[in-house]
Amino acid sequence: MDFAMLPPEVNSALLYSGPGSGPMLSAAAAWDGLAGELSAAAVDYGSVVSGLTSGAWLGTSASSMAAAAAPFVAWLAAAAGQAEEAAAAAKAAAAAFEAAYAMTVPPPLIAANRAQLMSLVATNVVGQNSPAIAATEAHYDQMWAQDAAAMYGYAGSAAVASKLTAFSAPPTTVDPAGLARQGAALAQAASTSGATETQTGLSQLTAAIPKALQDLTSPGSSNSPAR
Repeated sequence: MDFAMLPPEVNSALLYSGPGSGPMLSAAAAWDGLAGELSAAAVDYGSVVSGLTSGAWLGTSASSMAAAAAPFVAWLAAAAGQAEEAAAAAKAAAAAFEAAYAMTVPPPLIAANRAQLMSLVATNVVGQNSPAIAATEAHYDQMWAQDAAAMYGYAGSAAVASKLTAFSAPPTTVDPAGLARQGAALAQAASTSGATETQTGLSQLTAAIPKALQDLTSPGSSNSPAR
């Protein structure tokens, strides 16, 4: 958009009628909160990983688990840094808006200038108001240039602040081949469970009978018939 082609009434209205810097500051606070949570998670995960490679947990399995978790810890730390970057960008955008807002001519001043011009023109019977009319027009031109400069500056600062690094997906921390083997094992177990279900039930019942009989021979047994 070519802001220099727009009169100050339009440029001032564009900046004064929006939501202001509030949403950007709210976004910055949200990004800061997310950065803190990601950073804390990275520290916690890092502590767990360190524990797997020392003390009583030291071993091949622990080392494998630590090696699998390390990329995720690195991703958490990197994501926390990116969240901090996003928070800083939102704050920069809010600051750019505030600077542009302070530089922009308030709409009532522009309206007053136009009303003054109309009044001067209407009463300029013999040209006595010509110097005042020229001064009023010159003031309006200054407001035009000031608003255009404010909008150009804001657009440039906002463009810089909006350049953020895209977040990457977290790394895979499991072995795909292992997942496939686990799925195959579960499928096989499901297909054979019907054949062994009866046998398992009979074994459990056979094992329970001696205990039940023993309970019946004990005084005050909980298995005694209720009265």
